[in-house]
Amino acid sequence: MLQYLSCSLKRRKISNLITIGISVMLVLLLNLYFGSISSYQRQLTDLAQNVPIYCQITNLNGSMGNELFISERILDGLQQSDQVKDLSYMAIMMAGEGDFKDAEYSKYLNLHVVGANRVEAVGELTNDMIHMGSGNVDELLSSDRMECLINENVLKKRGWKVGDKIVLKCYYYDPASELHKIEIHPMGGTIEVTIVGTMEDILGKTNAVATHVILPARTMRNIFEQSGLKFFSDTITFYVKDPLNLNAFKADMKEIGLMETSAEAMDSYSGRALTVRDANFIASATDLKHTIELMQSFFPAVCILVLLIGYVVSYLSGNSRRDEFALLRLQGVKKLKGSMLFLWEQMILVLIGNLIGDAVIALISPSLATMVIVNGVLLAAYVIGAAAAYGRMSRGSVVYLLSTQQ
Repeated sequence: MLQYLSCSLKRRKISNLITIGISVMLVLLLNLYFGSISSYQRQLTDLAQNVPIYCQITNLNGSMGNELFISERILDGLQQSDQVKDLSYMAIMMAGEGDFKDAEYSKYLNLHVVGANRVEAVGELTNDMIHMGSGNVDELLSSDRMECLINENVLKKRGWKVGDKIVLKCYYYDPASELHKIEIHPMGGTIEVTIVGTMEDILGKTNAVATHVILPARTMRNIFEQSGLKFFSDTITFYVKDPLNLNAFKADMKEIGLMETSAEAMDSYSGRALTVRDANFIASATDLKHTIELMQSFFPAVCILVLLIGYVVSYLSGNSRRDEFALLRLQGVKKLKGSMLFLWEQMILVLIGNLIGDAVIALISPSLATMVIVNGVLLAAYVIGAAAAYGRMSRGSVVYLLSTQQ
């Protein structure tokens, strides 16, 4: 009798160790599976930062991205859109120093004045090329103050210095001008602005135009409005705020009034089309989405596999303990209660295995969300499998259970 109990206890210990070991293995494998999915999903989310989608307003055939006439309606639509980020725009006008007669404009009109809302809007200009005694250039360009930045060469040539107030007479480019024949007209009156900083010369740099004076974009818009003129942007660029929702972005751009470029369209100065450089992002995002979808398609098979493992392990464990179950039945314990006792013991072992597996994962690659998912899937599938196994065992009669023991 003692030998039988010793063998029975030994089998039970081996069975318990196998159950715990299998649980640890399943925790590790499921963490690898769900961790891989989470990793790909993070890569997809980070893709928007790593591969930003650059957009630019162009003419209809896409041949021009600057020196355009882009209506204020389009600019306002982009500023109000929640699909746009880092919007940069600028407008250009000509100016001369002092108040001179319009008939003499060819003699005095020699300053290119740019209105910009961001440093990035002005050709190849960067923050480190701007020098201000006090204040912040971003704060200045986002304001509507009557202040300006002056090209260092112009400042030296004209004998100006930071803090001076200068009087400018401005001329605007006529949006009704014919192609290759842009006309300029006086805006009426003069403006007085204070020099608050200087900038290095960008003439000759890639995609750069001569820039002598920079005003805040809102200041220039106010000058147009006070002159009774419609404001037109010369250049507008921005980035897609949520690259993972390109359909909503494109629908919003269409509602604003922007169209796709067409190589067959005529040349014009009207900025009404949108160029979206999304090819690289779409290719990378598509590959990641396909990988995620492929891995997620295996989720039902993973759950079934864990359920079957739970069933087989519990069935084998219960099969080695039929004598214990039979003794419980002989003592008057009902089938359901006896099965539940065995099930709870099995789930405690599974839980111990889960905790050991979680401890290992926590040392390697801790992820609370993945651990919760893994433990939830594993426990749910194991409960179903183990319940089925012990439920099947409980259907046998006491005589049958005892007769099957060696």
